[in-house]
Amino acid sequence: MLKLLINWVLNAIAFLITQRIIDHFLPGQFRLRDFAAAMIATLLLGLVNSTVRPLLKLLTFPLTILTLGLSSLAINVLCLIFVSRIVPGFYIGGIVPAIAGSFVLSIVATLLNWFVK
Repeated sequence: MLKLLINWVLNAIAFLITQRIIDHFLPGQFRLRDFAAAMIATLLLGLVNSTVRPLLKLLTFPLTILTLGLSSLAINVLCLIFVSRIVPGFYIGGIVPAIAGSFVLSIVATLLNWFVK
C-alpha cells in the first residue's frame, strides 16, 4: 500500500514538472493550479488508463498496425485531454500541448520512478 502511495505522489510530481517544462515552450497551454489538482489528475489518469485505454487499444488494434503505433500515441493524448476536461485546476490548451505533455509526462514519470527504485 505504501508503494502505491509513493507511486501516486511521484506521478503527481511528474505532472507538476511536466507543467513547468511545457509552460516554458508553450506558455499558458498546460496548466495545473496546485499539487492537489496534480494528485487528482494523476488518480483520474490512472483510472482512465486502467479502464478505458485497454478498450480503446483493442478497438484500434488494426489502425495501430497500419500506423505503426501512432494511434497508440493518439489514445494517450486523448486520455490526457479527457482528464484535463474533468479535473478542476488542470487545463490543456490544445492538441500540441497535449502531445508534448504526453511525451514529457511519460519521460519524467519514468525517470522519477527509476530514481526512487
